[in-house]
Amino acid sequence: MPLWPFRKRAAASGLTINRNFYLSVLGGPGALPTLLEVINPDGSNEAVRGYGAPLMKGASRDLLNKPLQRGSYALTTPEKKDVVRLDVFRRAEVKQFRLPDDPQMLGAAGLVGERLRRAEEAEHLLNLMFEGYSSEVYPAVQFMLDVARRLALLTEGLVADPQAETYRLPDEMRAPGRMDPRIDFRDIGAVKLIRLKDGWWVSTRGLSKFNLAEYEMFGIGDDLRETAAKMVIAAAQQALIGVPMKPGETAFAPDQPLEVVEGTREREQWGDRPALEFLDRGRSGASQGADAWKRMGN
Repeated sequence: MPLWPFRKRAAASGLTINRNFYLSVLGGPGALPTLLEVINPDGSNEAVRGYGAPLMKGASRDLLNKPLQRGSYALTTPEKKDVVRLDVFRRAEVKQFRLPDDPQMLGAAGLVGERLRRAEEAEHLLNLMFEGYSSEVYPAVQFMLDVARRLALLTEGLVADPQAETYRLPDEMRAPGRMDPRIDFRDIGAVKLIRLKDGWWVSTRGLSKFNLAEYEMFGIGDDLRETAAKMVIAAAQQALIGVPMKPGETAFAPDQPLEVVEGTREREQWGDRPALEFLDRGRSGASQGADAWKRMGN
């Protein structure tokens, strides 16, 4: 069901990548893969297509066929339009990187079961960050995601995404049934649900990677949590393909539209990230609008 009354045509996305957008792969234990196993011009042996080169002083091409070592590497798409920097560390050396130590925080981050085991056993930290990208943001982002997935697969690791506040296994890096072939919010973001006194706070995490406002809803009952999550995912997806919401607009069910207003009631949790709130006409939350959208068959 389309959102209402979103503008019928998406503008050119105009997406830009925030300089703080990065991914971390927790890998190991054991030896790391070679650079050519991660990326090579032909994409042979299931590697990512592109080019890689060590940036360490005095490094030679011999390092392409040796296990990744502590230091930095440049990774580029085949056309060399997009450049990602890979920094390799021993995890023990990065004192500021710590896993949550509270069971509730572990659960909120999805660090349970196999994810938690891999995170605890990881010996390496491999950080990915953009050094440059062309105006075509979508393939650049997909390139980084592909590299992160490949590294996690080869190291039996998982991908930490600080801005989406998630930890993902390699097979969780690409959402099934894609919402758009260019980019899918579920690949780069997530939905967070936090129980407050007046109901659930449902919000996106990850749009800030593109200098976009996150979306949030408050006062959501237990029976509407899934519906509200679908609503903010749909809004986030629209923003990524060029139709971001603006304060003063309305969306979702025509008979019970939600107004878009400046957020947020939970400013301490957001830091400097902007957020837009979907709000009922009564301005006490978003439960009425969420219920109306659910009754439309969503």
